Amino acid sequence: MKKLFKTTIIIVSEYDPTCSVEIDELARDAMQGESYCIEQSTVQISCDELDGDGVREFFQCDGEDE
Repeated sequence: MKKLFKTTIIIVSEYDPTCSVEIDELARDAMQGESYCIEQSTVQISCDELDGDGVREFFQCDGEDE
């Protein structure tokens, strides 16, 4: 079985990140103190827990012994 990890990060900011802000900008703001990271957690998952064919294809999960 392929080892995959799902990471959830919650960042609170004073601006609306839906206005064309990239993920790396949010992370950088949290690291520099412009925003605040209130949660970061990681769990191991299997391919069959992935949603969407694009994600399964990206990790080459099809036909894998799970």
